[in-house]
Amino acid sequence: MCHGMQKCLWSLFPLASKYREVMNLDPMAETGIDLTTLLLCDYANIREGMINIVSGGITRIGSSVGFPTAIDAHLAMSVYVHPHRVAETHTGRIVLRFPDTVEEIARIEFQFHGDADLHPGEGLNFHFALPLQGIAAPHAGQIDVSVTVNESPIGLLSFWMVDASE
Repeated sequence: MCHGMQKCLWSLFPLASKYREVMNLDPMAETGIDLTTLLLCDYANIREGMINIVSGGITRIGSSVGFPTAIDAHLAMSVYVHPHRVAETHTGRIVLRFPDTVEEIARIEFQFHGDADLHPGEGLNFHFALPLQGIAAPHAGQIDVSVTVNESPIGLLSFWMVDASE
């Protein structure tokens, strides 16, 4: 336990954890990219530079018509770009897969670039609202949504597709 001005060396993950190498918990890390929001929701859109999220935090989607079926949800995502990386073009990838078999369901490639009139030292938020209804889940099970920007993993979200046809 740390008190007062003592320097504390700790981590949320044990030293032997594989996540220690993937997840960067230092907000001032060299990547200059932070995923600040990643939610599965009923609906999301971007209006006037703001992300609007309706019923965020979905963890289960039931299908009353069996499988394959459309993933009836939206993915809401916000990426904060630190000031020293704002003027660059960034590439990203979202992959949906079944983690138990590593079967890939969909891959979405995207690019974004900051071109805003900013104050010195000001970063920039990029918001994304992605409808997933065009993607079909081939069967029930857990689906992982992994997000990578500039070839660095920045986020992971999991949800379940459930057969509710009975």
